[in-house]
Amino acid sequence: MSALTDNWKTQIRKGYLDLCILTLIRSRGRVYGFDLIEQLTRAGLPLKEGTIYPLLNRMTADGLLGATWDTENVKGHPRKFYALTREGSRALDEMSEEFDRMVRIHQKLAKG
Repeated sequence: MSALTDNWKTQIRKGYLDLCILTLIRSRGRVYGFDLIEQLTRAGLPLKEGTIYPLLNRMTADGLLGATWDTENVKGHPRKFYALTREGSRALDEMSEEFDRMVRIHQKLAKG
């Protein structure tokens, strides 16, 4: 694979990961970081802790996610759970619409 293709894939993946993370959180209601890693890996998007936690922190700082610690209902150590905020839900809707629009454009162009 060329450096150009690698760079393109890196850029595409950044926005796509945000979309997938928000989508997964919406579908599960609330989720903790390691569970997100496992779910995304099973879906074909393997991530490392060094990738997911900065994204979750940024999304929380941006107001897309709310984070709460659960110390009583989990086995083992406390876990930080993430859930969509109202703003996060609106952002996810907009991101999904834009992603779908881009896919439709690509399909249209590919068909000629």
